[in-house]
Amino acid sequence: MLSGGEFVLAKPRGIFRNRKMTPTVGDFCTVGPSGDPDIPYTIEDIRERKNVLVRPSVANIDILIITMAVIDPQPDLKLLDKLLIICASLDIEPIIWLTKVDLSTEKALELKTEYSSAGYRVVCSSKEEMLDQELIHEIFTGHTVGIAGQSGVGKSTLCHRLTGMDEIEVGHISERLRRGKHTTRHVELFPFENGFLIDTPGFSSLDIAEIGLSVEDVILGYPELLKIAGQCRFQDCRHRGEAGCAIENAEISEGRLARYREFLDIMIEKSKRYGK
Repeated sequence: MLSGGEFVLAKPRGIFRNRKMTPTVGDFCTVGPSGDPDIPYTIEDIRERKNVLVRPSVANIDILIITMAVIDPQPDLKLLDKLLIICASLDIEPIIWLTKVDLSTEKALELKTEYSSAGYRVVCSSKEEMLDQELIHEIFTGHTVGIAGQSGVGKSTLCHRLTGMDEIEVGHISERLRRGKHTTRHVELFPFENGFLIDTPGFSSLDIAEIGLSVEDVILGYPELLKIAGQCRFQDCRHRGEAGCAIENAEISEGRLARYREFLDIMIEKSKRYGK
């Protein structure tokens, strides 16, 4: 999209291939005429990125809305915590958006309490209720906002409700696979509230050891543990059961602590294997 709001087709110059750089949704680019009537513009330069996510593949994100259904499909809290770690490592503000809360208000309250207590902003919605327009204006105005999460949780439904566009390919949850049959097959960008909204394909797995994180990055997704920094006997305590660890002072749920330790072990093993 050009600065004047006009949408155009453009293809990248071969120089990006030599630089091993791929234009990504969310990039701010300089374009020029290509002389090709079918694809009239060429991407000549990609401006320096604020950040770039490997999965979903998007760039220059200010806020990432991480969508999780309360049930149907069951929330993948490992995926949620991985995305929170990524957001912290890339200076992206995460917002946890719980969908289908009408299916289990008890589960919704449980999840909201767990993550609100950890310091995260949690929003709840159901398909039937109106979205809070003041909240939408606050979150989206002037920002590039990505929406990511599991398949079948209602990401695209939420995206199209926000933009006022018609829903496309919104299907039912497969009773056999318990996953969305829907769905967004590629990343889609919409101008919205003087910024941009980016809808992304759903996914069910994310390998924390393969997305460029370090051992030190893991704790960034656990504000509860950051709060006890300096309280342990040893400065390099990793809260894995070391002597003198102040973990009892951390207001962290058992599930969150277990996931933190699992991810930390994965990253420590990777660093031993590859010397990183």
